Parts: sequence; structure tokens; C-alpha cells
Amino acid sequence: MVKEEYLKRYDVSHKYNLKVMWSYLRSSKGVMLAIVLLLLAIEIISFTDNFVFKFLIDKATEFNLGEVSKEQFLQFVMLLLGVYFVLRGILAPIFYFIRIKLFNRLEGDLMSNLEKDSFWHIMTRSYRFHLNKKTGSIISQLTRGVSKIETMLDAFMFHFIPTIFRIALSIGVIVYFDKITAMILGIMIVLFIIIGIYITEKQRKPQNEANYQEDLLKQNVGDVFTNIETVIYFGKEKRTQSYFASISNSLRKARIKFWDYFSWYVMIQTFIIAVGIVAIFYFTFNSFVEGRITLGTIALIYSALFKLLPYLFNMMHGYRMFIRSSVDVSALLEMFKVEKEVLNLPNAKTIKIKEGEINFEHVYFTYPKNEASIKRGKELDTVLKDFDLKIKPNTKVALVGPSGGGKSTVVKLLYRLFDLDEGKITIDGQDIGQVTQESLRNSMSIVTQEPILFDNTIYFNIAYANPKADKKDVWKAMKFAQLDKLMANLPYGERTIVGERGVKLSGGEKQRVSIARAILADKKILVLDEATSALDSATEKEIQRDLEKLMKGRTTIMIAHRLSTIMKANTIVVLDQGKIVEKGSHRELTNKKGGLYQRLWGLQQGGNL
Repeated sequence: MVKEEYLKRYDVSHKYNLKVMWSYLRSSKGVMLAIVLLLLAIEIISFTDNFVFKFLIDKATEFNLGEVSKEQFLQFVMLLLGVYFVLRGILAPIFYFIRIKLFNRLEGDLMSNLEKDSFWHIMTRSYRFHLNKKTGSIISQLTRGVSKIETMLDAFMFHFIPTIFRIALSIGVIVYFDKITAMILGIMIVLFIIIGIYITEKQRKPQNEANYQEDLLKQNVGDVFTNIETVIYFGKEKRTQSYFASISNSLRKARIKFWDYFSWYVMIQTFIIAVGIVAIFYFTFNSFVEGRITLGTIALIYSALFKLLPYLFNMMHGYRMFIRSSVDVSALLEMFKVEKEVLNLPNAKTIKIKEGEINFEHVYFTYPKNEASIKRGKELDTVLKDFDLKIKPNTKVALVGPSGGGKSTVVKLLYRLFDLDEGKITIDGQDIGQVTQESLRNSMSIVTQEPILFDNTIYFNIAYANPKADKKDVWKAMKFAQLDKLMANLPYGERTIVGERGVKLSGGEKQRVSIARAILADKKILVLDEATSALDSATEKEIQRDLEKLMKGRTTIMIAHRLSTIMKANTIVVLDQGKIVEKGSHRELTNKKGGLYQRLWGLQQGGNL
């Protein structure tokens, strides 16, 4: 994806982000209201400091003028301190404790629910979505988005709401004592906020660019360490480091450009506050000289003002946090807009397979256009053209032919990773387009050319095919695949961690794990997609023997380039450019003069392929 497309795709919609966040918080409205009321109570209690100073100074002035006695003055001080202690020493700590407890649970639920929903949504997108997405980018967007939704909520609860309450209290109280001072304070606050919002909005594009560069960096890291063996075998460590350094330097420039806006922000807002404070100083003392306010009132105004200033900076810091977090969250929430391309019908039923008869009825299929082909206006070629094939129960059918002929596409369509253009596919007379995708895929087993294993134990990887299976059944599957011998030589046996994508196992060992999975799944339909092509001859023969046992009593579809591995198939189907050009047994096809299969067989027997 080019940079411009990325920036356009993840252009931020704060309204949409807030709408999604609110959809998660709606069920906790009572908790949110309690938190807001606690925040209001805490701010009111905190604001009493200003009145304490006012009352003490005014009462002290009266004492100096002889208007109150020493006893009266001390009684007033003790009463005031007692009230202050109850508010600040008892009630405020309790309110803080309850607020933090409630907020922790609110935020924990929000993050957990978003995390689970995001994982499910991404995982259940159609096959093509995952083909066009890089794993590193998805991980980056998921983890960053979930963590930043916390920051968005923090901005509201710890920055926006307390500051709004504090502004309302400060201006409301100051208006009562001196309207001119309150008006100046209001103007200063408005200018402060407007400038803060303007500069923060200007940061949106550079932050998006920084996120783009960060995703590139994480994609590169994931790609390199997934393929670390390639780097080592080709001795390309310095070249790989050089490429990484170039991406890192681009990210550094993007980050600095983004961060530099903050210098303008600090300079302008500090100037606004300086002008505002000078104006407030002038007018408050002018009012004092004219006798409109007391010295205690001046103390209250200045105390309220200087306590409000950190709140204003805190509010704008919260706004910057909100905007930056919203940009980060957008990349994740945009994926919520991605619809599944292959959908279950509203009345889709669970497929039930007893015999395992498969029918491809006049199937036509063209891969969906991607963004690149749409931009070029390029028409895509039809991959399968009038593909018509009946596979009888308990038979072995092999699909062969030149690369790009459509063999793997047949398997993808059988698993309904894509919808057909025309025709239909049935299993035991049930149209796979009218059954649930989960039940369809749960009804088949597959052994692929390169089994992808989880970074977990051998036992976990085998049991994944049938989580309900007991330990006895799992071990039975291991023995069938001759994994019990391997287990005996490993220090941790079946609890051995296989590494990312199974890198700690050899090709043959991974295939045996894959075969054990297929055995444990025990499905009527079995797909072997180039199951032995990556193995050496000795290992291939051993695996072939295991596969022969596995295929007994099952309908099997085999894809192979190495024709010697499919000689025993009941039917061999030769595909070329999306069409069935030949069909028959190995003997029939090798005896067919001028046939494509005979030519491929001759090339392989002659050692040219």
C-alpha cells in the first residue's frame, strides 16, 4: 500500500471513534455517572482552599482592626480548620479511592471487550482480507489501538471533565465578586483553548505520517525475524540492517516533525497566560483601591487563578492525548468497517457429511479485483472455466497440471474461501453456498505442503484439530503418524515447544504433526495439497505410507506436481488454464499419445522436471 493510500484510508473521524467508544461504555452508564459525580464532589472540595484563604485573610483583617476579639478569631480559625479537615482529610480521600476503583473496572472492561471484539472481527474477515494485510501491521494496529482507547477515556475522565468543573467553579465564583476579572479570565481561557485545539489539529497529518512509518518499521521487523534463516543463509545481515536503518531514519524525521508543533504550542499559550495575568492583576487591584473587593477576595481570585492554570495546561495536554490517541485508534476501528465478502445465508444450515460425494457443477471463477487492478482498469482472467467434476465417495482424485492451471483454486473454492461466479459445488447433495462456512470447513481435513504450526507444544498443535479429544485419542493419532518415536527422543516429549511456524521441527516432522492432526480430526473428506513435495525421497516414501493409511475410507483430493506420488489415484484430472483437458487413471493417461499428462510424465521420468 502506498503512503498516500494509507494516509487517506486512516484519515481520522473523531466522531466515529467516539461513537464506537460510547457503544462499549453505554452498558456502564451508571458507573460513568457515579464517576462524574465523584469528580464534581472532588473539585468542589478542592475549590474550598480558595475560600479558606479568603475567610482567614478577611477575618485576620477584622482582628487587626479590632472588630473581633482574640477568642472569636481563634474560634473561627479552629472551626474553619475542622471543616477543612473533614472535607480534605476524610471525604476527599474516600471519594478518590472510590473513583479510581470504579474507573479501573470501567477502563478494564472497555479495553478487554474492544480487544476481544477486534481480534474476532479481524480473524473472521474473508480470506482475501488476510492475503492483502501484513501480519506486523495488523499486530501493530491492534495493540496500539486497544492501548490508546484507554488514553482516550483517560483524557475525558482525568483532563476534560475535572477542568470543565474547575473553570465553571472559578468563573462562577469570581463573577460574584468581580465581573471584569471574570470576563478577562474567560477571554484568556477561550484564547488558550482555541490556540491549543488549532495547533493540535495541525499535528494530525504529521502524526498519521509517523504512524505510517512506524507500521513500516514493525512490518520490516516482523518480516525479518520470521525469515531470519534466509538472512543468515545469504549473509545479508548488513544489508538488512541498512534497510532497517533507512526506515528508522524516516520514522525519526516523521516523529520530529510531529513533535516540533509542541514548541509553537508552548510559546503562544505562555504568552496568552502572561497577558491575561497582567490584565487580571491590574483590574483586581483597581477594584480593591476603589473598595469594591476586599483583600481576602483578591487572595481568593489569585488562588483560584493560579490553581486553574495547571488545569488549563492539563486540559490541553488531555486534548492532545485524545487527538493523538484517536489517530492511533482510527487504524484499528477502520477495520471494523471491513465487511466479510463471503457471507452465510440467513437460513444457512449445518452441513452433514456421511458419504463424502463431491460435485463441481459447471463452475466458473475469477479472483476478485484488488485495488491495483481496479486502478489500472485491468480485467482479470477467469481462473476456472466450466469446471465440471464428480468425485465419488471413498475415492482418490488427483489434480495435476502446469502451474497456474487452477488446482489450488479448486481447493479454495471447496473450502468456500471465495464465492463462485457461476455453477455450484455440492457435498452429499448439499450446496456449500447454503450451509454455514464453519460447519463446512469443520467437515474436512487438509495436509498442506508447508504445515503452519502454532508456537506451542506438539501436543497442542495436534489437539487443535479436535479440542474435545482425550489424551488417549491424541496419542493414538501421534502413533499413527509415527511421532511417538520422535517424542521418545525429546527431553519434554509431546510438551516440546515447536517454535514460531514450527521452525524447531524438520520438514518431515512437521508433516507428521499435520498428518496426526488430520487423523485426530477424523473427517470424511481429506485434502492433500502438495503434501510431500518439500521432502527428501526417503522421508517422502515414509510419509506416503502414512498418507496411504490416512486415505482409507475417505474421499481424498490430491494436488501434486510430482506425478509419481499420485499414480494410485482412482482418477487423475489434468487442468490447464482453468479447464479440464484430460481425465482418467495413471495407466490410461500415460498411454494417451500426445496428451498433456503423458508429456509431463515423460519430462519427469527423464529428469527434466
